[in-house]
Amino acid sequence: MWKINLAMAGGGTWWHVFPVKSIIEHINKHPEYSQEISKIIRFWEKNSLEHEIFDKMSTTNQNLFFQTVVSGKYRRETPLKSKLKNVRDMFKFGRWICQSIHYLRKYKIDTIFCKWWYVALPVVIAWRILKKKIVVHESDVHSGLVNKIAAKFATTVFTGFDNVLPNSVTVWQILSDDIVSNESIRNIPVHDKAWEELTMSEQLFYSDPNKTHLLVMGWSQGSKRLYENLIESMSENKHIYSNYEIFLVLGKENQDLKSKFDSFKNVHTFDFVSQHDMGLLLKFCDISLTRAWTTSLAEQKLYNLKIVMVPIPRTHDQYDNAKFYVQHFDDILLDSNDSNYKKNMLSIFTKYQNFKKEKPKKDILSEISIAKDQIVKALLTN
Repeated sequence: MWKINLAMAGGGTWWHVFPVKSIIEHINKHPEYSQEISKIIRFWEKNSLEHEIFDKMSTTNQNLFFQTVVSGKYRRETPLKSKLKNVRDMFKFGRWICQSIHYLRKYKIDTIFCKWWYVALPVVIAWRILKKKIVVHESDVHSGLVNKIAAKFATTVFTGFDNVLPNSVTVWQILSDDIVSNESIRNIPVHDKAWEELTMSEQLFYSDPNKTHLLVMGWSQGSKRLYENLIESMSENKHIYSNYEIFLVLGKENQDLKSKFDSFKNVHTFDFVSQHDMGLLLKFCDISLTRAWTTSLAEQKLYNLKIVMVPIPRTHDQYDNAKFYVQHFDDILLDSNDSNYKKNMLSIFTKYQNFKKEKPKKDILSEISIAKDQIVKALLTN
């Protein structure tokens, strides 16, 4: 039986890394797919999050390989330094394409899956030169530059929203099975374990079930102001926020704020949560305060959260993602550039202080498998 060699190129942020991981896991989970593949090569930068995650996956699957590639980035900033770097990278780009051609031939790649980000571009162009098969997935309301280029000569183009790229098939977002939580909230007396030793489900057990459960996610350094504004609003309006049980994911870049949040008895902070634990939080919480990443928004909507979105100010994509959710799901756009931002935030959390979501009745695992099945079948079709 003839088997294909598959290359995966895409990442750049947490919410673009995990969809690629999810496609690989979906292939490995289903023998009817995995038996058609000889090996999967992950192309990306050395010592990246992509590299770290793929190395962990390859310990249990001998058919997975990571190949380091380098690439330049097109910078849209106006300073002269950025423009000079763009000129420099234009001259280097040919070398990066030749590097990619070498590796694609070395591994005898048959098909490439392109997700996002500039590191994927030399690999995609190299494969176009070799006139081979390319499959693209674009998750945002507006396509990034790499996927716009890749889509022009891709065999199949998938998108998360309608009318994003020409001749595309809308399949929604690529979500991980790990966020599908059937775990119950377990009761273990706190005195038997230190709080930090409790699992997520055990910690959730001790939250007040009569309060509205609020999930706050900013993650990156760019979200520090979001957290600081929330601290100020909570400090000034304790009578409102005391009606919430708040679960807050700081990420590794905002640890200096942990002590400030920990001063509120109804706030539970987490440095990092796995996708499994995120699924449990999504299942448990009623409302969220979050950035407007498409993958994350789709995960939250699976569990029927009321989403309060604060787009990253410097990106138009997140604003448009948020506007889509406002229009189609009646979620809430909170603009941090608005002079009344803090007042608007207080107004929202005053309104929803007694809110309880409707528990989802759908089969979440089956629902998120549909998009992955369509993409994998496209990858495997001759």
